[in-house]
Amino acid sequence: MQRILTGISLGTAWLLLLLYGPFWVFWLLVGLLTLLVLREYAAMLLVAGGEPALRPALIAFGLLPVLAAGQENPMLVIGALVIALSGLLLLTIFRYASLERPLFFLLASSFGVFYLGLLMAHFPLLMVLEQGRDWLIIATLITVASDSGAYYAGTRLGRRKLCPALSPGKTVEGLIGGMGTALLVTGLAVGFFFPAINLLQALLFTFILSILGVAGDLTESMLKRGAGVKDSGTLLPGHGGVLDRIDSLLLVVPLLYYLLLAGTSL
Repeated sequence: MQRILTGISLGTAWLLLLLYGPFWVFWLLVGLLTLLVLREYAAMLLVAGGEPALRPALIAFGLLPVLAAGQENPMLVIGALVIALSGLLLLTIFRYASLERPLFFLLASSFGVFYLGLLMAHFPLLMVLEQGRDWLIIATLITVASDSGAYYAGTRLGRRKLCPALSPGKTVEGLIGGMGTALLVTGLAVGFFFPAINLLQALLFTFILSILGVAGDLTESMLKRGAGVKDSGTLLPGHGGVLDRIDSLLLVVPLLYYLLLAGTSL
């Protein structure tokens, strides 16, 4: 029950923000979420790697792309990423002698900046596109429907394991069921609530993004297995950490952003 109540509360707040929140509020919230997931990531990977003292540096550098995204300019986001990665490289060089595993710190922290800082920066970038709010809602529906459909299809029909080394519960049947559920939900949502969006385009995107959402989930599973933890954190009752809730969207939103850009340039 706690898990259900938490999920309903978070989903309602997220939907209201996408429908009615001004851009600057959305940008600040994305910044806060990025801060939280960077803390979770640093606690998992850097503690496991023996470098807990440098967690603040990873968090600070990881926030730079999201802060730059507030200017609604993708080139500034790329510039912030270059500055962040360069800063981590310099930090590793000058702290080399005191680091227990300098190469691990550089690689793990650089991936964290990319995986969390850069990918999260695409949330505000997507929002400022034409119909960006509608597409963010659709992206959320895709991930929720895919997760739910995969769970129920996998529970009842699952036989063949999808990736047992990372997630023993995921099955090929669950993946197919999740994709079908996502396509159905997207079709109904576009037909009833977003008539300005091309239905065939939305369904094509849903097919691609539902697969990528599973990859996002497996990516976080790989990180947690590497760190030897069950959840990324304990902030959300019944759900674990913030990263546990947004792992699928982390890959879905950036790809959707570029799919839309490619569509407008054709």
